[in-house]
Amino acid sequence: MQNLLEQGEKITLKQWKAEMRSLQAEYDSIRKEKSKTTTELAYAEVISYNKKNLERELQNESRQHNRQQSKVEAKGGRNLMIMR
Repeated sequence: MQNLLEQGEKITLKQWKAEMRSLQAEYDSIRKEKSKTTTELAYAEVISYNKKNLERELQNESRQHNRQQSKVEAKGGRNLMIMR
């Protein structure tokens, strides 16, 4: 189609309709691919968020466990002093 326009030739209605069908099919294909890519990107963003959130929660649990261990050890040391 572009060649015909560049050469100055006239485009028939049949050629125009055929070009429109071709372009519409290409557009539909691109739109489907874009939709699929957008969905995959959303999945990746959710996975990334969930990973960061899990890491944060695990760190918090580890800190809490360490605090509890420190308290138990501190109480254990006091109890030994009292028993003596």
